[in-house]
Amino acid sequence: MPKKILVIDDEEMILNAIKVILEDMGYEVATFQNPSDGAEEAIKRNYDLIIVDLRMPGKTGDAITKEIIEKRPDAKILILTGYPMDPLAKKALEAGAVSLVKKPFEIGKLLDFLK
Repeated sequence: MPKKILVIDDEEMILNAIKVILEDMGYEVATFQNPSDGAEEAIKRNYDLIIVDLRMPGKTGDAITKEIIEKRPDAKILILTGYPMDPLAKKALEAGAVSLVKKPFEIGKLLDFLK
């Protein structure tokens, strides 16, 4: 059974790139451009990895991380950000994210988390 990955990012290009690459490698990938819908999905279903953008309109990655971890404390959340020194990045890690990956990212960094 393939590993299931959920990606939440407001940039459609990022969602499509991650989805195509990971599906080509055999992973099952669900994507959400709306942060609230993505958080709801992460709480409803079990995913091996949840990838969340830090800065999105409406809801930030740290708030999404906190919301998911409260309902699913075993969730593995990886934060994508173009600004690793952003105070929200620290808040996301404190809320339970396992790590940060800087945008633009290398797919190898994502694959390391899937191993």
